[in-house]
Amino acid sequence: MVNASKHPNINLFTYSDVIEFSGIPGDYHVKIRKNARYVDESKCTGCGLCTTKCPIKVPSEFDRGIGEREAIYIPFPQAVPKLAVMDRSVCIDCKNCERICPAEAINFEQETEYIEIKVGAVIIATGWDEYPIWETNEYNYGYYPDVITQIELERLLSPIGPTGGHVYRVSNGETPKTVVMIQCVGSRDVNANPYCSFVCCSAALKNAQLLKQEYPDMDVIMFYIDIRTTDKGNEEYYRKIRESGIRMIRGKVGEIIEDNKTNKLKTRAYSSLTGEIVNIDADLVVLSTGMIPSKGTEEMVEVMGLSKGPGGFLSEVHGCLSPQETKDIGIYIAGCAAGPKNIPYSVSSALAAASKVSTILSHDTIKQELIIAEVDEDLCMGCRRCEKLCYYEAIKVNESEIAEVNDIKCKGCGVCASSCPARAIDLKYYRDKQFTQEIKGIGSNEFDSIESISESIEE
Repeated sequence: MVNASKHPNINLFTYSDVIEFSGIPGDYHVKIRKNARYVDESKCTGCGLCTTKCPIKVPSEFDRGIGEREAIYIPFPQAVPKLAVMDRSVCIDCKNCERICPAEAINFEQETEYIEIKVGAVIIATGWDEYPIWETNEYNYGYYPDVITQIELERLLSPIGPTGGHVYRVSNGETPKTVVMIQCVGSRDVNANPYCSFVCCSAALKNAQLLKQEYPDMDVIMFYIDIRTTDKGNEEYYRKIRESGIRMIRGKVGEIIEDNKTNKLKTRAYSSLTGEIVNIDADLVVLSTGMIPSKGTEEMVEVMGLSKGPGGFLSEVHGCLSPQETKDIGIYIAGCAAGPKNIPYSVSSALAAASKVSTILSHDTIKQELIIAEVDEDLCMGCRRCEKLCYYEAIKVNESEIAEVNDIKCKGCGVCASSCPARAIDLKYYRDKQFTQEIKGIGSNEFDSIESISESIEE
């Protein structure tokens, strides 16, 4: 990330949103809203001195509400660029940050900017968001403070986290003796998301190992449907974790109830291997929440007119043969924008998308397939059937109620030609007249049109 920010040919628009998108491959027009951060990017050095004098404390989004941040803050330690941003919704205009800033970078009058750029190609890499367990309150998350998510546990385990790497019970500050982990929360569930989120098992195993390393006497129990550690070296890692004393129980947790006297979380589950009901008194319950499409992914669907699959992730042309390509030439997807992936798979897909872009930008022209649809304006009656059926959105009906084909977007699939009730659309090199002549050339002259051939077949 740092190397990218320093590269002379890379312009970063951080704290910004794409709000308009138009154009054709090689000549896309993008309108960007650069939100006001109330800090001059050309002056700020990221020293963080402004944060030390801010009197406002609010829950930190990066620490998932466990820690706090100020009204002016650096989003997270590895932020690129490392610049402060001001949250005006909680700022009280005390101006302490402005007075103490040695670079005079604070600007309370800064306004939102709108920037328009032209690009030849686009890569959508909008990432993922955590399954919103706080909305569904599954397993009493949000009601019991000692029911947390894996991401919140990550922040507790982090040496630069809000607790300095020490895990404690949110309710009383004590170190937990028994920790229960529940897998597939919001994943592999017909009532939530039917897909596997790919990384939850590996992340839970890693955190379980960290807990045992830091607290050898801690009892860690993991409830799972199936452990899916499919990446290189992960199966061996899974075996190592099992041998370290972590208890693995195949089954689903039915309920979690807090004991008012002992403050324990009574966890009741069913073991599918033994057929028995398992009861565990836990001090801390950790939910492995799944991946869902990010807010940015949903915004790109609206702004760029991209297609999405049943899970809400962006749709590729072909999951096996063209996993980075969308229905539009010059627009590619990478990482979790297309579906749940781990870091190695995300890096691989990003490299593939970049190579696709290079094939376009390395040439002055784009080679276009000649077999595309064409409209006979005299026959077209403006029914819009072709416009509705075109997967590539290559057909639009104009003001004269005549269908028009975008030659660059059209892939020559033929759906429009086969569905047109007026036979107003043909595929170039596959016209009806051509087929008629081919049939005549075979040796039969009794057919003089496609209609007569169709009538003969029906008879």
